[in-house]
Amino acid sequence: MATTAPRTHYRKPGFWRRLRTGNPSEAQLGFLLLVPTAAVLILVMLWPILQVLWQSLHFERLNLPARGRPFIGVEHYGRMLWGTEMTWDLRHLLGWRLAGLAAIVGLVVAANRGWMRRSSAIWWTLALALVAGVLLGFHPGEGGRWNDGRFWNSFSITLLLVVASVVGSFLVGLPLALLANVESRWRWLVRIALLIPWAMPRVLVGIMFAWLFNSTSGVINDLLARVGIEGPLWLARSDPAIVATTITIIWATSAFVGLILLAGLQSIDGSLYEAAKVDGANGVQRFFAITLPLLQPAIAVALIFRTLTAIQTFDIPYAMTRGGPGRSLETLGIYITSTTNSLNLGYAAALSVALFVMSLVITVVYLRWIYTDA
Repeated sequence: MATTAPRTHYRKPGFWRRLRTGNPSEAQLGFLLLVPTAAVLILVMLWPILQVLWQSLHFERLNLPARGRPFIGVEHYGRMLWGTEMTWDLRHLLGWRLAGLAAIVGLVVAANRGWMRRSSAIWWTLALALVAGVLLGFHPGEGGRWNDGRFWNSFSITLLLVVASVVGSFLVGLPLALLANVESRWRWLVRIALLIPWAMPRVLVGIMFAWLFNSTSGVINDLLARVGIEGPLWLARSDPAIVATTITIIWATSAFVGLILLAGLQSIDGSLYEAAKVDGANGVQRFFAITLPLLQPAIAVALIFRTLTAIQTFDIPYAMTRGGPGRSLETLGIYITSTTNSLNLGYAAALSVALFVMSLVITVVYLRWIYTDA
């Protein structure tokens, strides 16, 4: 009669046993190597974020030391986001709502034509419908007012600069990237020219363009006068100041977008273009069928970085107009700085948290777009 050997259960060595024996797995080794970096990130990033969040829940004004630092909960956020006699109206901010509706139509068209995944289009549509259809309808009614109208002014200015500068820098940066990618002996010159605006300090760019847009001695108004056009008071009126600042930001940031897109263009296999030429596709058809779809990851990365830096815009508007005329160019960054200078640290912390949440939401949306479409 045959006998069978007793079964022995093999147990895989655990993490600490592998570590003691000096034979960690590849994943465990990677985890160990990440621990110092994670500790530094927690120390220099997570802890300050938590500290600012905690500070935003307290009353703290350095010019009122007798009141101390009492805990007030979300009172700062109520002051920031709400008002008196609040009501809801479909006609409120109608222009922004129509823009949201147009964006939703564009998403539907893009999903139907296969330019983006349907799941991404659904999430974007729901987000735009929530903002344009519901949130934009709330406003103070007759006899009411915002608790902090200055916040909503700076929020709208920031949003306007984000949309205008991000779209503008992409529309300028993409042709620059295509030009820098053309096979030519002068290609190196184009690439060097791309680096100049990106490498210049933003404050210096703001001061330089403030001179160019000077109403009396600026180069731009002088050129307009030579062709018989009376130049506007660029930095002394609200609308021209917004236009001048947006042009400056686009000039300073388009090169950065172009460099990211250039890296994406160089990663595209040239044999795809050769095959398309053999099939009879012209340049425009090759661009929309090959270049644009394969450039989507680079476009997403460029838009993430540009949107995040645009939300935090401070240097160029401050260098050009100090947030004026009036408060027509007071971005959230300038408002936070002004609130800090007025020694209201608790409310400045709440404003900083709001700015951080905006950046975080946009980052999550973009990352979902990248990984879903990938």
